[in-house]
Amino acid sequence: MIGILWILNGITSCFVMAGDSNVVPVSKRTEKVSFQNGVDHYSGTVDTEIWALAPTTLLESNPNASSDANNDGGESQVLIRFDNIIGSSPNQIPKNARIASARMHVSAFDQGSTVNLHRMLVPFSKSATWSSVIDGISADDLEASRHKDSFTFGKIAANSSTIVFDVTDTVQAWATGQANHGWVFLNTGGNGWDFYASEFEETEQRPKLVVEFERAR
Repeated sequence: MIGILWILNGITSCFVMAGDSNVVPVSKRTEKVSFQNGVDHYSGTVDTEIWALAPTTLLESNPNASSDANNDGGESQVLIRFDNIIGSSPNQIPKNARIASARMHVSAFDQGSTVNLHRMLVPFSKSATWSSVIDGISADDLEASRHKDSFTFGKIAANSSTIVFDVTDTVQAWATGQANHGWVFLNTGGNGWDFYASEFEETEQRPKLVVEFERAR
C-alpha cells in the first residue's frame, strides 16, 4: 500500500493507493485565524503594564509596555489577553478544535533580560494595577502557571523586531473549555524588555495571535 501526502492552500490531502487501481481520497482541512486590534473589526486585545513604583496608576492606555524585574527600583510586569477568540463565528476558533499551532507575535523595540511568558490562572481587568492584583503577579500555580509557555532571551536584531511566542498548549486548553485569562510577561533580570501594546498607532506592530486549527469531527 502506498500513501501520497501533500499540502496545498492549507489543505492536507492524502490518497491511499490499494493495489494498482483503487484510490481513496482522505482530506483534512487546517484553518487559520488571527486576532489583532484594528484588523478585521477585532478589538478584543486587553493589555496593560503594572508597576511596583506606581502601584495605583492606570497604564492601560500606554502605547508600549515594559517587562522589567527592576524598573527604576521596582518591578514592572505586562498582562495581555485576547478576548472572544473561541466561538462559532467565522473569525473564531470553534470549541473542541484541535490546535495545530498558536503563536503570539509582539513587536519589541528595546532588548533586555530573558522574559518568560506564563499563562494567567486568575482574571484581570484592563484597569489592573500593581495594587489591585496584590503586589503583582507570581508564577506560583495560583495566580499564574509555574510552567512557562514560552520565552525570549530579550535580544532583538534591530530597532524593532517581531518576537514570536509559542502558546499552542494554552490555546488548546481554552478550546477545550478552560477559562481564557491571558498571560503575564515576567522578566528574569533588571534590564527592561519593551514592546508595542494594542494601543500603538501603527496597527501592524500591535500584538497579534495567530492560530491554525482543525475542526472537531
